[in-house]
Amino acid sequence: MNPALPKALTKASAIAKADAGKRGDRGLTVKDVARVAGVAVGTVSRVLNDNATVMPQVRERVLAAMRELNYEPNVLARSMRAGSTRAVGCIVSDVVQMTAAQMLNGAEEVLRDAGYAMYMASSHYDLEREKSIISSFRQRKIDGLILVISDDEDPGYLSFLQSLRVPIILWEREAGGLFSSALSDHHGGCLQAAAYLQGLGHERIALVAGREHTWVGREMVRGYEQAHRERGTVVAPSLISRTDRFDVAACTQLLTQANRPTAVIAPINDLALLMSVARTLGLQVPADISVISIGDSSLLGIFNPGITVVRHDPLEVGRTAARLLLAALEGEASAEQKVLFPAELVVRGSCARPILGK
Repeated sequence: MNPALPKALTKASAIAKADAGKRGDRGLTVKDVARVAGVAVGTVSRVLNDNATVMPQVRERVLAAMRELNYEPNVLARSMRAGSTRAVGCIVSDVVQMTAAQMLNGAEEVLRDAGYAMYMASSHYDLEREKSIISSFRQRKIDGLILVISDDEDPGYLSFLQSLRVPIILWEREAGGLFSSALSDHHGGCLQAAAYLQGLGHERIALVAGREHTWVGREMVRGYEQAHRERGTVVAPSLISRTDRFDVAACTQLLTQANRPTAVIAPINDLALLMSVARTLGLQVPADISVISIGDSSLLGIFNPGITVVRHDPLEVGRTAARLLLAALEGEASAEQKVLFPAELVVRGSCARPILGK
């Protein structure tokens, strides 16, 4: 069979498009491609599925017909017939946050190389919104989920996730071993940060921890408290805040209380607020208050002074979550796994010894 001539293809495709318009179809079909190419429908299907049994000249004829028709195959319908959509749903708390964006980039990189598409969404810590997004993903027959869930301690919610009957990987969350997880060492990170500040002579160190009922929140507080225990000091409850309640009013109250803190450990997402309120109150970093960010960016190193950070690797957390999911999809995961990435304290200029009397 000779490849179709351009003029013949053009004429045949014009007829096919006109017929499709008369039928009221939303788009052209495999049958239209087959008619233009002068082959059987099954041959077109074999070309779409990259079947090696199709002769090269026939394959070229079908591809030429598809180009002429601007035909776009229904990938979802084909993949559902094959039992897999080659698609994964990913949820983070807020896609605009730097850490979330890096995790998504890492996951997308690995999934793309494996031939999977990735749908992403932000939950904004709204549990009902989160469930709705997951239900929407399931309606699209996604093959698996990678999730930053709003609450990894709620038995009812965890049961809901288990009922979905698809592979689920958690990132920066840990649900008692129910699902595999890719995690950053927030315990070790906060332990290093608090111990470093204590070594400089700080006794009143404030912590802005992650949300309650999440791995990040629990581990940050655990590391902070361990540093105090090892130092033989008592944790003052007034010095622990939660990121979801750390607004301008809360920050102002923290920095103006009697015997205020001389140092603050805070997530990178709260750093701008902290620095802004400190400046408004006339507090200078590090002369009046020392600051450590949980999380790093290229900008923090060029601040004046540069911000001391606890550095994690969210890009690798994302890549690892995707690899864990691929292993589960391919039946290679024999049990739930927990992959923990270490934290590194990077000392810059935002910390100094406290000045007595201030």
